[in-house]
Amino acid sequence: MIKVADARIGTCIMNRGEPYKVTQKERVTVGTHMHSKTKLTVQGVFSGRTEILTLGHHENLEDLEIVNKKGQVIAKIAPDQVQLMDLVSYETLTTAVTKEQFEQISEGSMLTFIEIQGKIIVIEIRDAKE
Repeated sequence: MIKVADARIGTCIMNRGEPYKVTQKERVTVGTHMHSKTKLTVQGVFSGRTEILTLGHHENLEDLEIVNKKGQVIAKIAPDQVQLMDLVSYETLTTAVTKEQFEQISEGSMLTFIEIQGKIIVIEIRDAKE
């Protein structure tokens, strides 16, 4: 848990059960007696949806640590799913990918992905074999 005042641009937080990344932070004044609050603009990691949160400086946020992992594609399963192997733990994972990513990926392709709460997002295809 971190305080809203300690959140920085790039910090990942949980908002209504979904991970969000802070994209903007500013101090705003609300009310007639000059009460200030922190305005955070956040973007959903999975949904891409942008939201604006106005919170008190002392309120707590649940922070997340996102670690980029490296993997290798084992197989293309469906038009939107691939099976990959985590190159650190050698765990086999299945994930959905975009149509553009699916066209670039082939068996043996190296990629970078993140895993949050059991959901996987491919963020970079590092070695697209033709």
